[in-house]
Amino acid sequence: MADEELPAEVTKHSFRSKIWDYMTKNDLVNFPFSIRNRIPNFKDAAKAAQHLAELEEFKKAKVIKINPDKPQEPVRFLALEANKEILVPIPRLRSGLFLHVTPVAGMSKKELRALSTIRGLKQAGKPLGIDSNIKVDLVVLGSVCVDRKGYRLGKGEGFADLEFAMMVRMGAVTENTTVVTTVHDCQIVDDLPTQLFKEYDVLVDIIITPTQTIVVEKKSKKYCGIIWEMLSQRKLTSMPVLTQLKEMDEKDGKIVNLKEVDSDTETRQYYRNHTKRLKYKKQKEVSCVTDDSVTEEDCSKTKRKSHFKKRSPKKVKEEANALLSIDSSDKDTEEKKVKLEKNTKRRKNVNPKQRSNIEFSLKLSNISYGVRVRDLKNALLERGVKPSEIVWKGYRGTCYLRFNKLRGENTSPDQPVQVDSIVANLQQLQIGGTTGKENEYILVEPAKPISRIEVTDVSAV
Repeated sequence: MADEELPAEVTKHSFRSKIWDYMTKNDLVNFPFSIRNRIPNFKDAAKAAQHLAELEEFKKAKVIKINPDKPQEPVRFLALEANKEILVPIPRLRSGLFLHVTPVAGMSKKELRALSTIRGLKQAGKPLGIDSNIKVDLVVLGSVCVDRKGYRLGKGEGFADLEFAMMVRMGAVTENTTVVTTVHDCQIVDDLPTQLFKEYDVLVDIIITPTQTIVVEKKSKKYCGIIWEMLSQRKLTSMPVLTQLKEMDEKDGKIVNLKEVDSDTETRQYYRNHTKRLKYKKQKEVSCVTDDSVTEEDCSKTKRKSHFKKRSPKKVKEEANALLSIDSSDKDTEEKKVKLEKNTKRRKNVNPKQRSNIEFSLKLSNISYGVRVRDLKNALLERGVKPSEIVWKGYRGTCYLRFNKLRGENTSPDQPVQVDSIVANLQQLQIGGTTGKENEYILVEPAKPISRIEVTDVSAV
């Protein structure tokens, strides 16, 4: 079909919208459930990942580039479990190109799963620049939809194609590098019009779903590097790594011409959608408050909450007194009276949580990134240590235990338990590790009270 024969409504975005709507309507996604402008976290993504791990290309690969989206998290875990190095793009390429993650020998499955998450990757990954000589053996992409000829559509921002172009420029990939995508079966469409695709669009060689593996018929792939004429100055400004590549090309004598008109609609989609969501939220709040034709049931739960939060307890009490002073048999007025009486009573019964009288605090450090607060609570219970509060900062490898003025069974009321006895009880504490190595023990030391804390209920184990 020639370009002029292509219907105006058939665009890349129209195909994406159909897939997003279909998957949402048929409950085919896991969290996050709002999948528009995202790579859908489809159900049974773990099954698709397992099928991918059975490929010969996966088994032979030493370095795998995997996208950071949620449905490819099981792929990242299986790659790390197989002791493979993985490259994960830094989100939106704002501060670099890739995070290079290498599994440590002896890590448990629990630790590897934590490492395969975005949070774990950010903590353990080492930035990898464009001057690296690394070679990528396999590329795993996420997709919104794909056809059996290997044409794929991402979420529309063009990052996967740009990342691939950078790898071509680095010499990390070639036309012989295998490209795989994992999707749900419903994300495979019969035919994506080839007219929609440009020379920079990356084709896939293998499509993996929870139920099937599709090997695309071999095509002659001629991947190009970065096409500077397709990029605007704004895009270079938002991605320092692009500016670095541009300077390298210019130093090599290449003439670099950028796009004169900033029409990168795909790269601006994120910001447009964000603005639309904020505008829509504001309109809903206004309509809930000012439009008499909109009932309370018509407003969403979130909007109702945000609306009523603006009314202070003093305001509610004044309204209640005003209505109660009206001698009327009007049914609506009576209902309002009952409502406001309950609301006022409820507010009076809410007592702010009284802060404990903290006597001393202990700082625990050298906490592994795979440890969760639940693991700490269980370890403390086993040693008979019961802090009044836990200030969890596991993402920094530390936490604080806060204690009241505790007393022993046979001590006088004015004699507190010594800090030293608790510190001694926590010696050689190890959480999440089983090797017994000295460098894996939790470090315990007295700490000064801190003002801004994130308190965890120690009774909820």
